[in-house]
Amino acid sequence: MLILLTNDDIALIILGICILPILILMVYAIIVALRKNRARSREREESIRVSEDDSQRQLFLELFGGKDNIETVNVQMSRVSVAVKDLEKVQTEELKEMGATGVLLVGKVVKCSFGDRAPYIYKLLKEDKQGGKND
Repeated sequence: MLILLTNDDIALIILGICILPILILMVYAIIVALRKNRARSREREESIRVSEDDSQRQLFLELFGGKDNIETVNVQMSRVSVAVKDLEKVQTEELKEMGATGVLLVGKVVKCSFGDRAPYIYKLLKEDKQGGKND
């Protein structure tokens, strides 16, 4: 049996042979990236759980005007929202130097975007606001 292939058929076969490995490599790269991201996320969560760094806690408390200036602390994904009593005591420029990509002042609420560090900073501020460390 003789198979007759035209030039168009041959071109499609060659194109398929060239594109298939590229697609396989792309899928592999995406899977590797997702696994690394998941591993980094687990390491970050573990470091947050284990962290006993009081100097970081004191630093962030000072940036928000002290322990007595903080009323409530909330976290929304990558943003930490802190309701303060006196907005003048908050050091917005220093918050940016500490890694906040954006600082938004809304009334008496300071909203800081910290990316992946937001849960860690929230934990530091919340534990101190509750009067001690949680386990």
